[in-house]
Amino acid sequence: MTKQEEIKYLLHTLGIKLSMIAEKLDMKVQTLSFLLNESLEFDDDLYKRIKHIIDEYQFELNLFEETNNDTLDLFTDEKMQFGIGERMRWFAKKKYGTLKKLAEAMNISPQQLQQYISGKREPGSKILIKLLRLGCDVNWLLGGRESIESYKIYKLENELRKLQNSFQQIHSVIQKAEPGH
Repeated sequence: MTKQEEIKYLLHTLGIKLSMIAEKLDMKVQTLSFLLNESLEFDDDLYKRIKHIIDEYQFELNLFEETNNDTLDLFTDEKMQFGIGERMRWFAKKKYGTLKKLAEAMNISPQQLQQYISGKREPGSKILIKLLRLGCDVNWLLGGRESIESYKIYKLENELRKLQNSFQQIHSVIQKAEPGH
């Protein structure tokens, strides 16, 4: 995959508009489009600048309040190399914190979940439907390929967390302002 193809792929899968990238680069959308689609010369500096903008954009999508060094992108090349069991483990860690909590959410025993994680059993349609309802991208789970819908779900979950935080802060201020507190 060329650098131009990689950038186009990232923009497409993350749902980033070319106009946003062009604006941050201080260039016209048509110029950026030409550089990505038709130009034979695509220099490393421009590639690095666009990747930096994309990385900054993804950083804004932090889904967890805690700070950690792990990337929040479900679909990095490293994660795509995992088998179904490893992707299930990774999903459990990111969304539920533990395998036990994922098993509870799926209404199955931790031992049954462990069989899928270890690769002793392959998940059937009932298990896949349960995972889908819990927010797992089944396309990614089965084949290591993401869908734009998953990205949108994570973005909405991030917004929900921010709103819940704001609500809790407002509630706390109101309680402190009430007489008798």
